[in-house]
Parts: sequence; structure tokens; C-alpha cells
Amino acid sequence: MEPVIGIDLGTTYSAVATVENGLPVIIPSRSGARLTPSVVGFTAMGERVVGERAQVLGDEAPDRVAPATKRYIGKRWSQELAAAARAIVPYPLIQGPSGEVRIKVAGRTMPLTQVSAMLLGELKLDAEAHFGRPVSRCVVTVPANFDDGQRQATREAARIAGLDVLRIVNEPTAAAMAYGLVNSFRGRALVFDLGGGTFDVSIMEMENGVFEVKATGGDSQLGGDDFDACVVQWLLAQVPDLHRDAVAKDRLSMQRLRYAAERAKRTLTDQGEAFLSVADLGDHAEGNDGRVCQVDTALTRDFFESLAEPLSKRCLALCRSVLDEAIMTPADVEAVMLVGGMTRVPLVRKLVNQFFGKMPVSGVNPDEAVALGAAVHAMELASKAGHTVLIDVATHSLSVGVLGGTVRRLIPRNTPVPAVARDVFLPNRAGQKSARMPVYQGESEWADENTRLGELVLGDLTVERRADVPIEVTFELSNEGTLSVRAVDTTTGIAESIRIDARTTLQPQEVERLEQEQAAYATQQAEKDKQVVLQSFPRILDKAERLVRLLEKSAEENPSPEADAAVGRVKALLAQGRIAVKVGDPTQMAEVTRLLERVVAVG
Repeated sequence: MEPVIGIDLGTTYSAVATVENGLPVIIPSRSGARLTPSVVGFTAMGERVVGERAQVLGDEAPDRVAPATKRYIGKRWSQELAAAARAIVPYPLIQGPSGEVRIKVAGRTMPLTQVSAMLLGELKLDAEAHFGRPVSRCVVTVPANFDDGQRQATREAARIAGLDVLRIVNEPTAAAMAYGLVNSFRGRALVFDLGGGTFDVSIMEMENGVFEVKATGGDSQLGGDDFDACVVQWLLAQVPDLHRDAVAKDRLSMQRLRYAAERAKRTLTDQGEAFLSVADLGDHAEGNDGRVCQVDTALTRDFFESLAEPLSKRCLALCRSVLDEAIMTPADVEAVMLVGGMTRVPLVRKLVNQFFGKMPVSGVNPDEAVALGAAVHAMELASKAGHTVLIDVATHSLSVGVLGGTVRRLIPRNTPVPAVARDVFLPNRAGQKSARMPVYQGESEWADENTRLGELVLGDLTVERRADVPIEVTFELSNEGTLSVRAVDTTTGIAESIRIDARTTLQPQEVERLEQEQAAYATQQAEKDKQVVLQSFPRILDKAERLVRLLEKSAEENPSPEADAAVGRVKALLAQGRIAVKVGDPTQMAEVTRLLERVVAVG
């Protein structure tokens, strides 16, 4: 069977995983790292760099990198959003042709789906290097609070990257699946997922391979970046009055403050105090030397927690809201799972302990749990084995716009999916020839405060009196989040339907161009990766030969059937590897490498 993978496309870090020998495992990057920084950049020569190389480039040239783009994917551009972004990211938000958010980095304006496609493409290449063969089928995770537009933009990015998305899964749900399977947990668990850019809370009930989401909620503008921003503002307040305005407007200076804030936050995870020294702050515009001031200070853990108190309150308020929707109290939660890099901060563990009256559980790496769970679900979907069942919920309410600018809700948030809902509507007035039924997603009672998904038009009406023409509207929401809307004139049987499942912010020509660019890049990189494997594999075989000699010596000194079997396994792999070198088969080389690593790990 073609390999399948699970992808956690994170705000700060991303990860890719698969299932081997029945267990989910992280696929390391081609450089050997378990996590890939979610950063894309372009060097002065125009070369694309992704992950660690882009992160390093950002230290020197923040105007050439694009971190944390997940915060804005699938969103509509507004002046308020662009202004708020200045405190979080080093690039400006630009309004796209269809009103979507784009960014400007290294002098080029890019759609966010392209940036995400570059990250997804890098993870795809890592998986293909791991397996030594093409990989396309995957499950991709998104924050539970992502709306329809954000989910479709993520799916579009995956398509550009050459991936076939089996399903989009909520991040807390994926993490809970990983935890439940690894620890054989049964009961009610709350997933506290605080990542770099988003915060999600989900309550799940797990029993015998059935994972049922009871309620979920989230905040798309609350994450580790926002905690960093609190420290940045505190540092900015310590810049001398004479230079503060120039520093606040200078992207290079602000990025240096962000890096310092993030490093301090990480230091405070293990220590009670962090010392910060940020030099070369000022106006770095052309013609200015930029060397105007420096900030040297110390930040204690207690003071950091006081700076972050408003954010902490928002976290707890969301926990209360989701518990209320699940008709539960903190005492009803049997386990609290922490997911996301920000949950390593002692402040978060303290909040959880105080609010729920229990310490969070351990057993799965909070940075890796989402990718591992996605891999489990990907394998389940591909194999159709039936070992696990996922019962998810609608993460946003779905409604029909009615007279007066309000909406009538058909599928409330946290309704189990798949779901079917019906309601009867009447025309607005007598003499009406057609009825327009706009479809909205969101929690507000007012139409213009929600996201408009589409519109169904039912024509050929004969309306003498409003009450004589009842129109039945049916919503059908699938597991995939696909919404089908059908309207029927119950007096004549005239019907219309629409399916809202593949909206895009880009024109087909642009999507096709981006697909071609990504495919060309992937082909070029894959050839480079193949040459690296061909050059490095003989060294792996040399290590295997040394391992055989060690195992043979050990078997002589301590004879046993197990020792003989270990020698036989490595010898067989060594022979398989030599054949792979002889015929130049990178797929076999990757297989031998993986199996040898497993033998060493077991030994």
C-alpha cells in the first residue's frame, strides 16, 4: 500500500508522521530534526529556503522571511487585521484581488496558500526521503476554531503541494487520538491546545477505539506569539523616549525584540529569571546607520506571568465556555491533555492545575501529539480497518439569512456530524418570483457579523400570499465539513440545491501556475535528495558491517537464539542493501535504512 502520512501544519513548528508496525512515529526531516520551523524565506539571490534555513535567515534579514502565516490563512483583509499584525509578524498584510489576505516578503507579494504549500511541500519531501518513494495521501490538521474559509484555504494549499487530503481533522481531536491509543485511556478528557498562534479547547469521550467529540471551541488570535507580544511591548517601553517611536516603526528592530522575547519565554520555562540584551535598535532605513540604542534588562517568571494575566484569563474563559456547552464542570473532566509548544510554559500548567484541580497528564510529546494522531487517522482511512471511530462535531453554527439582516440557525455549533437539519421559510412578499437564501457560518444573530458561504436561489415561484408558498430548506453537513443545501417549494415541488465544499480565494489560472511551480521545485529537490542518498548509503552499510561483527562477538560470548536471530536479521539487511546499491534503487535503500535503525533501537 502507498504510504499515508499525517501532517500538523503548525503556526510555529510543523511535523509529519506515519504508522509503522502499528505505532505512530514522527518522520524526521532530511536534516534529522523531528520538527520543522513553519518559516519560508528567500535569500538575496532569490533562492527559496524553508524550515531551519529560513529561521536562520530571519535572524539576519526579517524582511526576507514569512513566519506564523497560519494566523491569517483564509481570512479576509481588513485595516484592523493589518494593523494588529504589525505587533506579531515582520511582514505587512496586503489585500488580494478577491479581498483575501496576502503578504509581502522579500519584495514579492504572495498568497498565503502558496506559503503554506511551500511548507507542506517540504514535509512531503521529508516523507518521500523517508520512504524512498512518492507520497501523496495524507490527513492534515487545523485548529478546531478554523472556519470554512480557513479550512478550504488549507486544503487548497495541500493541493498546490501535490497532496491528496483524505480528511481535514481538528488538532485537539488528533492529539486526543494519539494520547488515547498510546496510553489506552478511557473516559472524558479535555484537550488544552495552546500553540504559537491559536488556542483550542475540546472535550472528548474515549472508549474502546471510539473517539467522540462532545464540545469544542477556540480563539484564532490567541497563542504563544501573543504572549511574546506582551514581553515585546514591555521591552519597547524601556527604549529611551528619544528612540522609541523609531524603534516601533522599524521592522528589523521589532523583529529583534520578538526574538529576544521568545528566547526569554523559553528560558523562563526552566529558570526563574531571564536576562535580555537587545542591541542595534533604531531606524534601519537606507541612509541611516540604525545603531542608536540598546536594551539590557531582566525578566522574572513572576513578572512575565503578571504581564500575561489578561491572556491567561482568556484561556480560562474559553475553558468555561466549552465546559458549559458540554454540560460539564471541571470536576467531570478525568484527564487534561496539554498540546502545543506554549503548554511547556509553567504558567499554563499552573492555570490547568488551579482550574481543574488536577495536574495535566503526560505520555505524548505536546509538540508531536497532533501529527501522531493525524497519522493514526490517515492509516485508518486508507486501510478501512475499523480499529478506530471518530465522531466529530460542527465547529461553527450554520444558518440561513432572513429578513431584517438576522439569521435563522439550522445546525448549531457542536452538533455531531454528519448532521441533517430542516426548516420551513416563507417568501418575503406577495408577487415574489424567486427566493434568495444566503448561507452563513458563525455564532452571531446578525448576518453581516458571520461568514457568508454562498447563496441558493429558488426560482419560478408563484406567490399570491406568503403563507401559501412554504419553502423547506435542508442542510446536510458531512464528516468532511461539506455542506449541501436544498430548497423545495412544497406546493409545486420545484427544487434547487447547492454544494458548498470547494471554495477558493485564488483564480484557477493562479492555482495551476502555483501547482506547476511547486511541482518543478519538488522535482529538483527530489533529485538532489536522491543524490544525497546514493552518496551516503555506502556509509550506512559500513556501519551495518561493523554492527554485524559486534553482534557476532556478542553472540559468541553470550550464546542464545535471540542473539543468533539478531545477527541473521542484520546480515539479511546488509545483503539487501548491497543489492540496492548495485541496482541504484533509492526505495530499497530507504527501506534498509529504516529497518537497520529499528534493529539498533530494539537492541
